[in-house]
Amino acid sequence: MVRKLYTNEEIILCTYIARFGRGRFNEKKITRLHNRSEDSIKMKVQNIASMLAEEGFEYSNDVSKLTGVTTGENGRRTNWEQVSKLAVLSKEELKESCKEVLK
Repeated sequence: MVRKLYTNEEIILCTYIARFGRGRFNEKKITRLHNRSEDSIKMKVQNIASMLAEEGFEYSNDVSKLTGVTTGENGRRTNWEQVSKLAVLSKEELKESCKEVLK
């Protein structure tokens, strides 16, 4: 089975939820972009929250970090290169990127 990689647009939106919560939109809205399951999107948000926490960035209390690693070990770093650039943006800057995606 071929894995469908996350698009930059999906990563932007998932990072927003991981950092700032579901107040503006939720995972269901992201599923409409590329016909991905809501469960898959939720796991991506949790993965991003875990990476943010590991790197010392704050993440939303709305989001539980993806578990499944032994204490002291780092989780999967999938898409960290993209997420790291989004992690330094202000809430307003990231919100503007989300608006562009959701037009």
